[in-house]
Amino acid sequence: MKKSITETSLVFLEKKYTTPSKEIKLRGTEISLGDIVHVGRDYTKVSITNDPKIHKRVAACFEHMMDQVRKGIPIYGCNTGYGAQASHVLVNGTAKERVEIARRISEGIAHIDVSVGPAFSQDIVRGAMLIRINMLLQGLSAVKMSALEIYKKILNASLTPVVHMYGGIGASGDLAHNCRVLNAARQMKGVRVQEKNGKIHEAKDIFTKNNIPQLILDPKAGLGLVNGDNFSTSMAAHLAFDTLQLFLIHQVVGAMSVEMLTGTDRSFHQMLAFARPHEGQKEMADLYRFLLAGSGYAHQELKGHVHRPEGVKVQDSYSLRGIAQYHGVNVEKLKWIFKTIEINANSVSDNPLWVIPEYTHAGEEPWQWVSGGNFLAMHMVEVMDSLRKIITQIVKLNDRHLARLVNRHENNGLPPNLSDSAALTQCAFKGAQIQSGMLDVYSSLLSIPVSTFFGVHEEGNQDITAHSLTSGILAIENLRLARYSTAQNLVALAQAVDLRGGGKKLSPKTRPLYEYVRSKIRYVQKERPLNNDIEDIYEDIKNGRIMELVRNKIFS
Repeated sequence: MKKSITETSLVFLEKKYTTPSKEIKLRGTEISLGDIVHVGRDYTKVSITNDPKIHKRVAACFEHMMDQVRKGIPIYGCNTGYGAQASHVLVNGTAKERVEIARRISEGIAHIDVSVGPAFSQDIVRGAMLIRINMLLQGLSAVKMSALEIYKKILNASLTPVVHMYGGIGASGDLAHNCRVLNAARQMKGVRVQEKNGKIHEAKDIFTKNNIPQLILDPKAGLGLVNGDNFSTSMAAHLAFDTLQLFLIHQVVGAMSVEMLTGTDRSFHQMLAFARPHEGQKEMADLYRFLLAGSGYAHQELKGHVHRPEGVKVQDSYSLRGIAQYHGVNVEKLKWIFKTIEINANSVSDNPLWVIPEYTHAGEEPWQWVSGGNFLAMHMVEVMDSLRKIITQIVKLNDRHLARLVNRHENNGLPPNLSDSAALTQCAFKGAQIQSGMLDVYSSLLSIPVSTFFGVHEEGNQDITAHSLTSGILAIENLRLARYSTAQNLVALAQAVDLRGGGKKLSPKTRPLYEYVRSKIRYVQKERPLNNDIEDIYEDIKNGRIMELVRNKIFS
């Protein structure tokens, strides 16, 4: 196991992302997934680099854009209509009049603030603001540093605009959601802002109280602060972090399932990974050998088979002996997901952009504008589609394990439905296993890919779209189901441990989790409702207490 805990293992990555930072310094290229989560959830302070090269480039890009507006050069979104109205060019008048028209066009972006429905959690909004500041620091978007300073001040005051989930298609980025943040910074009437404690205020009132100046839009700034997939990226980052933590808890639960079904550690023999060398499969096998070492319930057979009693199968079911293969691909997917999110968080997704000297094509004069599709959130929808699939595979494996635990024909000696002899019906965990089936089907529906579901929108202009936030909204619900599924299995496994003879024979690595569950809920002697037990363990998965235990007492 020591060899497997490297800088590339999921155990190490979770610890790295959880390690707190005193301050996040932004320079356009170096924020991590952990930084996004810390600013989102821990309200970590943010600073902007003093690097004169970065400040000079941001200022130079703005000045070149302004010079082009004064000269009447048509620039998308500066002196034209938006989207399908890009042919509506407004460059008449004097230089001063052209700038005024461009400023009014910038202010006109307010029309895209249409988001409705449930509100995003504060962490997603705050992460999106952090990413927005970071991407604009690359100096390609012609947005002034003073605008970024206002966003920074909002974050550091622990204030968060109220942004609703519905309204985005992931094509010109997350327009409606970014516009709500922009309109908060503009202190427009009716825009609401939350304090850290959840108390809600009018943006103008709370920002005035905190000495945060009103954002006055320059030409291009409206579009520059709105166009891009930073909300999708923030949502993906938080979901990926939560999925990683649940995935690691799920592996400890899986190892305990192997123990309670009297499985074998030989299914995780290193030879299997040598014979089929997928990195994720090897990491999972290493992890399960570590978790099962010293168990008095799981067969310790790495050196060779032990004799099985007559009538007992000589190999485990697929859902036990195939865990490394089943989840190995998810290990690799999660690592790809983290890398992809961090690339996106340190990228520029605005449109249009200006070509700085080091990015020019051969023979091209610098500081001309380019219209492209960096705002298309295809990487983020693929990330969230993948996360939903991983989450569903957690739910399905939990369901298969619970189905075996309650079935006296498949559980190698446990009583029916994990029932104590005092339970007259012998159906103590029957309801839990039925609910597990519901979670399985619901989760399966929630893992259908979104990236292939898109239409043609906005006067035919947006004819390929990502719908990344839609996938993320589905992922939030799917993650909730998976946490309940895992909590339910933990309650059942604690029951199974006691029915087998207690925690002393558990592996030293699974025992702390059993003891934690038992400190929260009591053994089921007679039939009783289990919903409150499941809710209690669910809350401790959600609030991070169980992950803290897993990190510090199991993976330490």
